[in-house]
Amino acid sequence: MPKFEPVPSSFGNLKDKVVVLTGGAHGVGESVIRYLYGVGAHVFFGDIDDKACQTLVDDLKAGKTSSTSLQYIPLDVRKYEDNLALFKLAYEKHGRIDHAFSIAGVTERQNWFEASLDLKTVETPPSTLVLDVNLTGLCYFARIATVYLRQGNDDHSQDKSICLLGSIASFKEQAGLFIYQPSKHGVIGLMRSTRKLLYHEYGIRINTICPSLINTGMASHIHSLWLGKGLPVNEADEVAQYVLTLTSIPQSPFGNMTGLAVYVEGGKGWEFENDLYRTDSDWLGEENSKNTARIDEALGIGLSWTASK
Repeated sequence: MPKFEPVPSSFGNLKDKVVVLTGGAHGVGESVIRYLYGVGAHVFFGDIDDKACQTLVDDLKAGKTSSTSLQYIPLDVRKYEDNLALFKLAYEKHGRIDHAFSIAGVTERQNWFEASLDLKTVETPPSTLVLDVNLTGLCYFARIATVYLRQGNDDHSQDKSICLLGSIASFKEQAGLFIYQPSKHGVIGLMRSTRKLLYHEYGIRINTICPSLINTGMASHIHSLWLGKGLPVNEADEVAQYVLTLTSIPQSPFGNMTGLAVYVEGGKGWEFENDLYRTDSDWLGEENSKNTARIDEALGIGLSWTASK
């Protein structure tokens, strides 16, 4: 896979941009907000942890006088109306939205396939929290984002983008993460299914970040295991830099900065969608590759998704 490096010097391009994101109270989302506020972007975020949101806002605004917007709402990404309220807040304040990040997520909470299940206990339905937060909430967010991002941009002259937070589980087997893994597979699935339409029809770029373990509270229960095995760990700040690089640079050596998936491990990044796309005939077979291309054309999606294609 080709290396993909963060470019912090480009973050200044986001000055005065209006950015909406979920999951801003902790971890990657918090780091993204700190960077955005630091370069003068207008930030609107939501999280279920109301107290942590207020603490972050108070910390960033402490002793500072700024015309930059920084607002949050208590938000449950599982609720469509909460996602909608966040976009409305930003749009009513500034009359536009430039970039949107879906960062909120939860990890495995229950073993859907536990060995103790029997004919009686299997009658009790399991929790769908992981699917509801990681996939349904993300799809709600992306749907609403596409409408708000394209307002006032009929000629596609303004750079607009969406970034979705996936995981190594989006593309690589993660044994035991029975529901988390399919929920994160869905993140790349949504990006792949929308990247051509959004870019060609609305001028909206969409990308995915797929990190391995991040040193956050959500992963605290396995952090020591990673360290004990000598495995590389990401810091939230490092992952945030990849999110902001994909957002702040519309063009790259890969072509238009859209439809990309960047794997981040130990703070280092690699882009893998281009290689998968380019080597399609190698792993799928030449005849099957041609046939799937014809299927795309039949469905009306036979468009390239980066300038390099």
